[in-house]
Amino acid sequence: MTAYTFNDGRISVGRFPRLYLAKGNESTKFTGSDLPGFCVITANKYTKNGKWSNTVYNLELAPGVRTLYFVSPMHGTWGDTMQSWGEVSENLGLLVEVAKSIIQEEFPRTAERLNRVEKFSIELEEKNITTETVVVSFGSPTNRAIKEGYWEQPKSGRTTDDQEVVVRPNPDWNNPEVVSPNGCKIINSKHTSGMHGGYWSIEVLVPIS
Repeated sequence: MTAYTFNDGRISVGRFPRLYLAKGNESTKFTGSDLPGFCVITANKYTKNGKWSNTVYNLELAPGVRTLYFVSPMHGTWGDTMQSWGEVSENLGLLVEVAKSIIQEEFPRTAERLNRVEKFSIELEEKNITTETVVVSFGSPTNRAIKEGYWEQPKSGRTTDDQEVVVRPNPDWNNPEVVSPNGCKIINSKHTSGMHGGYWSIEVLVPIS
């Protein structure tokens, strides 16, 4: 058997890790108890420390069992950079439906975004239209630019064939909208901390004829 150590305690920026155990195409979440066929707890130690209280578990994994450790990045959600359920499935080494069930349970925002992408891509595929993802990144303006309306102004990026993609806040960058071209769909809006308001990355799915 294989030994594994898991700490269920809080991490910086209010994040908590999740641990799943997978065997073939089966998966189950570790919640602090033995999991027949997957693992047994050989030792555990609880440390009381306010919001930083935690339990460290020493596990023995059954043959063929592997760990799936999830924790979101400091300024985002797990799976922010993934573009499809297929990519999630490949990353986790699980059937798509099994991967979906985990992410829908643990990271609903990621699941909702991927569902939108999948639905939009299917609609375009039925019309024999392919897509490209354009990332519009901007931020950390000067004080002068802020006074001149930097955060209220549209921002743009370009496709590989040099087509301009323009987005604007609606009413802010948590919920942006596409100005042009027609038929585009925003699939993600991500903020990263930084000077003078930080940085934004807006992902836009663009139809390519």
